[in-house]
Amino acid sequence: MIEKKRFHITPFRILFMLTLMVVVVTGGLLWYIFSTSTNPLFSIRRDVEIPTLTGLTRDEIDSRPEALKLTIQWEEAFSPTYEAGVVFRQRPQAGRTVKEGQKLVLTVSKGADWRTVPDVQGQLREDALAALQAEGLSTSVEFLEDGTVTAYTVIRTEPAAGTQALAGDRVKVVVACPVPDPFRSVPNVIGLSLAEARRKLLEVGLQPIAVPSNATEGTVSSQDPLPSHLVRVNEKIYLYL
Repeated sequence: MIEKKRFHITPFRILFMLTLMVVVVTGGLLWYIFSTSTNPLFSIRRDVEIPTLTGLTRDEIDSRPEALKLTIQWEEAFSPTYEAGVVFRQRPQAGRTVKEGQKLVLTVSKGADWRTVPDVQGQLREDALAALQAEGLSTSVEFLEDGTVTAYTVIRTEPAAGTQALAGDRVKVVVACPVPDPFRSVPNVIGLSLAEARRKLLEVGLQPIAVPSNATEGTVSSQDPLPSHLVRVNEKIYLYL
């Protein structure tokens, strides 16, 4: 009678089996990484030179065999210089050598992004600037003296309201600046000391003149012009001590 040999599991056999499994799994992972990676350092994929694709449409690119070897990611953006449907930017740039399957980002033009300059005439400066910026336009401000328009309101824009402008274009906002009042109401300084009367007149832009002219102190007994009279800025006010 022949005895069957029994298979004995020993620590050595367990270690051998585990090592073999590690080698097989590691080899499979390395093969997967090298066969799927597009990293030029350790990929086994073929080299591909990125072609120049700017200026072409999507249909034209889809028919080019060298482009089909790349993984193309499509994007859209406005462009003032390229017609809608035409590629105007690519990443990476043309001429670079990469591996098959490398991601190539192509940006297709949506055409020019035209905006209409809104009518902000008569609006306050802050409101007008906010309205223009909400339309995607940049702004600058120019002040202009115009006594017929309320200060800090918009006189006009350049370009004018209703004009077509590209997004980001600068619109000059012409704003009425405040016109200084050339007149002052003469304050009442009678009964004040000469020093206090001088300070009060200088604060409103008037020139105090003491009478007698050599006086350095004293109390104002009268003044010319009289209080509440309208005079121009820098007008002389005579103080009698």
